[in-house]
Parts: sequence; structure tokens; C-alpha cells
Amino acid sequence: MKRKSVGVIVFFALAGRAFALDPHPTLDRIPVCYNYSCAVRQVIGISQTDWGGVAGWFYPAATAAAQEREQIRHAIGWIEVLVGRQTPTHRDKGRNPYDVQWPGQLDCIDESLNTTTYLRLLQAEGLLKWHRVLDRVRRRTFVDQHWAGQIEQINTGKRYVVDSWFLDNGTLPYVQKLDDWADVSMFSSTYHYVPSE
Repeated sequence: MKRKSVGVIVFFALAGRAFALDPHPTLDRIPVCYNYSCAVRQVIGISQTDWGGVAGWFYPAATAAAQEREQIRHAIGWIEVLVGRQTPTHRDKGRNPYDVQWPGQLDCIDESLNTTTYLRLLQAEGLLKWHRVLDRVRRRTFVDQHWAGQIEQINTGKRYVVDSWFLDNGTLPYVQKLDDWADVSMFSSTYHYVPSE
């Protein structure tokens, strides 16, 4: 049976509540957060045709974990584009700019929740062979904190973050070893990304 793209929009505030993720998102029910700290959530759907463009990044199948991480980067970037066609998130700029574009701007809480949802979709659709999706991860300092999505390489147990916050909507996210990502100054958790393999 062919799935239809869902056009119904559902909004609700999450202020003052724990940030809960749907552990089982589906292509016709994808919760998306934006406007800082998941202040607004919009539920959208992605058609099978559009999802084919996402799945295409995983063909041919990766023959190594590093190759799959690169496929994940491309897939997450493309999902952001697809989501941005149905939400104001297409306006999102990297980091938390002073000239915020409302609605549709994302902070790291929004980005980490959305990225984890997208990763779970990739996993549920059977596209991940070398990695499993974990709960998002946080690093803290004396003055701030930063959140990101997280995956684990199945055969080694090594963990990696998938971090979209530094970049504009649809730009390929950073994927970095968790240990390198967590190694930050005591004064700022939002330093610029340093690549690691």
C-alpha cells in the first residue's frame, strides 16, 4: 500500500516539560521541533517518492563504517531540505544568530531532537548496517551546554555525534568521535567543530 504524505500540522508547546522523543517515528508521522527549546513541534510526513531520495544515499551499501557515516551526513542534510519544504525550518541559520529568523530557527536542543528523529527513521527503514542510534548527548561547561544526536558503531562500540547546529538548514552535519566532541573548554561548549575520523 502506498503511503501518502501527511499535510496535517500539529502544534503544541513543550515549555517547562521534559524533551521526549517519539522512539518510533514513521514516514507519515515525523515530529519536528523549532523556535528554540522545542517551543513548537510540527508533525509532518515524507512521501515514499521523497524518501527514495533519502534512501538513495545508502546505495550501494557501505562496505565500511566510515563510509556509512558519510552516507548518514548526506541523508540527514537531505531530510532537512525535505522537512524545510513543509515547515519554516528552511529559514534556519547555523548556530544561534543575533538576527534570528522567526519562525523556523533552531537551537541545539531542536537540532539534536530532530537529528535523533531522522536517525531513528533511517534505522527503522533498515538503512543503517554499521551503526545503531543512541539517545542524544549533552556536553556542559560552567557557562553553557550543547546537545547533539549520537550513533554507535556496532562492531567496535565507538560513539559518534551527528551535529547540525553549526550549519544552515540542509547543510551536511558534522560527524565526530564522541570523545573529541566532548573535549571542550571549561568556558564554552559551543566551540567550532574540529573534524576527526
